[in-house]
Amino acid sequence: MTIREFATQCGVSPATVSRYFSGQGGISKEKRLQIEKHVRKTGYHPPRSYRTRRKGNDTIVVLLPHFHHTFFADMTEELCAQADQLKKKLVFLIMDDEMPQNTLSLIQQFTPAGIILLHESTEDPISDALSRQSIPIVVCGALPVGRRFSSVHIDDMMAAYDGMNFLIEMGHRSIGILSDNSRAISSGFQRITGCRKAMDDAGLALSDGQIVHCGMTFEDGYTGAAQLARQMPEITAIFAFSDDTAAGAIAWMQDNGRHVPEDISVLGFDDNSLAEKIRPRLTTIHQPFALIAEKSIERLLDIEDVQDIASFTLMYEIAERESCCPPRRL
Repeated sequence: MTIREFATQCGVSPATVSRYFSGQGGISKEKRLQIEKHVRKTGYHPPRSYRTRRKGNDTIVVLLPHFHHTFFADMTEELCAQADQLKKKLVFLIMDDEMPQNTLSLIQQFTPAGIILLHESTEDPISDALSRQSIPIVVCGALPVGRRFSSVHIDDMMAAYDGMNFLIEMGHRSIGILSDNSRAISSGFQRITGCRKAMDDAGLALSDGQIVHCGMTFEDGYTGAAQLARQMPEITAIFAFSDDTAAGAIAWMQDNGRHVPEDISVLGFDDNSLAEKIRPRLTTIHQPFALIAEKSIERLLDIEDVQDIASFTLMYEIAERESCCPPRRL
């Protein structure tokens, strides 16, 4: 039985159950009696390895692949703010894919209370090794491939569906996509699936020639926009799957005499700190960074059982600014 299942039986939150067993934090007499009743009834106790790891440990390791785009910088800032409020210390480590043992050795030195993964692929050697070490893990900002760990994220498929519909309802028909290298159930794959569904519902086709798998950085957006322009001379809108990529696409347009949004509209994804700094200000899919960070740490500290895996989906919205408008030619 997981702590979440036990908490449901008791009619209290997993955090309350965690406080009961750890002896930390106040619990009302009523809730304490409820928990004690179900402990006697079920004999439940959280795994010792998790309880021992929690006690007196205030360090959380955040693993990320790189700092090459603004999403990671913004999310780490929000994680720091949330950890600060909870009196927790964060240690940030870049994943060493070529020498995973280096990363694992560093993690073992810290003996952390848990790990936050800013990385959706959990089939890599590091994540695979961590899954065997009984360390609480939460994937922050994505639905992990394989769903091996808990996660906090938005619904990427529906967000992309709504984003594509936003452009279609403006009158755009020739729409290009800048994506990362999609695979399995990655966010890129989900977003392309959402875009394809929106196009299908509008009686339109989404061909492979409308999608450039370029990556998520500014430089990727710059080169990706050039490729889309070659493949789609009639293009009137670009849906970029990160704001950095969108910014790169806008820069290419401006360098090549095309006006945004008059000639080509650009829609981003994330609503990171770059979105309001570039000109024109970026219309984009807004992810609630602060809430994702808060719920990720909250979830991490709630985990008491290696089998206690849960996915939490948060709301998104379209932040409308100046980079999108109806096309000149319908």
